[in-house]
Amino acid sequence: MASSRNVFGFYLLGLASWFVPLGIQMVLFPWLVAVVLHMDAFAVGLAQTAMMAPSLLFLPIGGLVADRGNARRLLLVYHVIYALPPLVLAVVLARGGLSYPLLIAYGVITGGIGAFAVPTRDALLPVVAKERGLPRAVALVTALQFLGQLIGIAFASSADRFGAEPLLLLQAGLLLIGCLAVRALPEALPHPAAASTGFWRSMAEGVVVAARSEQVWPVLLINFGVGVFYVGPFMAVLPLAVRDVYAGGALELSYVNLAFWAATILASMALVGLARRLTLRGRLIAAAVSAGFVILFALSTLPPFPVFVGLIFVWGIGAGVTMTQSRTVVQIVAPASHRARLMSLFQLGIGGGGPIGAFLTGSICALWGLQAAMLLPAAGMVLLVLVILFRSRLWSMRTVE
Repeated sequence: MASSRNVFGFYLLGLASWFVPLGIQMVLFPWLVAVVLHMDAFAVGLAQTAMMAPSLLFLPIGGLVADRGNARRLLLVYHVIYALPPLVLAVVLARGGLSYPLLIAYGVITGGIGAFAVPTRDALLPVVAKERGLPRAVALVTALQFLGQLIGIAFASSADRFGAEPLLLLQAGLLLIGCLAVRALPEALPHPAAASTGFWRSMAEGVVVAARSEQVWPVLLINFGVGVFYVGPFMAVLPLAVRDVYAGGALELSYVNLAFWAATILASMALVGLARRLTLRGRLIAAAVSAGFVILFALSTLPPFPVFVGLIFVWGIGAGVTMTQSRTVVQIVAPASHRARLMSLFQLGIGGGGPIGAFLTGSICALWGLQAAMLLPAAGMVLLVLVILFRSRLWSMRTVE
């Protein structure tokens, strides 16, 4: 077992070994669907929905399992299992057996495993970050998460040149290497209260705790809006814009993703030094989310590709602020006995709202075109932000560790 001084470093290493493969997958999966198989807008939206839809079912269950079980051991198992689908897909591709139903199955399986792993990893963060302060640790973890995805996206930009098989093997290898870092983490003991209560009642308790918190529920609701109105267009519509408007492939799709995630890293790193000084986090969240719908309106004009990428970069800055501060609020406010369940609800906002948004925007795009698939989500987010600001204390709430 690692010393207390180094254990946070092992946590970050394990995080990187997960999010670099995830970054590869973020480009590789839609590239296989939209470019290699050349599926239409509805099929691309459905494929992205298949990858994100398991969150609707498995994120709350994953949070409860993490609260009841040994989070370190669970995370080790998830790393091993998550390495298997890319290995299988690489073999199938080498034999020329790629098909749309296979990619749907791949998306469902990997999305399901990820839904169990995310709240488990979040439950471990307070255990390994005691000496660093939780707000600063959350900002560091968020920045590293985005950096790992950015590195993975950079690797995936070579898909047009080298094909998918080497990238899939790299995904699996990194996940297995990450097992070594996870093994060095401390044990996180289960909470007796979660284990002594019935399964469905324990899940419902997490929802009740979130609903009764004046600080948590508006953050969770706005996070769900981000999933539906922002993640949906990003996952289902932007790849089609790159292909159909800008005649791009994996390289251009990587530019879009690199711009977004590079901006989130910059925003997250800028917040590391300010983490303990910030108290009006709700105000930052509201401002950042509001900037997002302005950017989405601008993207709907389908400007020249360099401007398009520049707007994505600005959108990424807002996303970095939103995700870092939202996550910090829930980590600070959540009681230890319910932390994994509340963090699973937090992730469910993006992981559960994302497939809904991907399906809706893919359908809108197929019916009315790319511009409508950006304008309507932007209008929906405007309405949601106004409702939350009027019905909650998001703008004035303070959170201190």
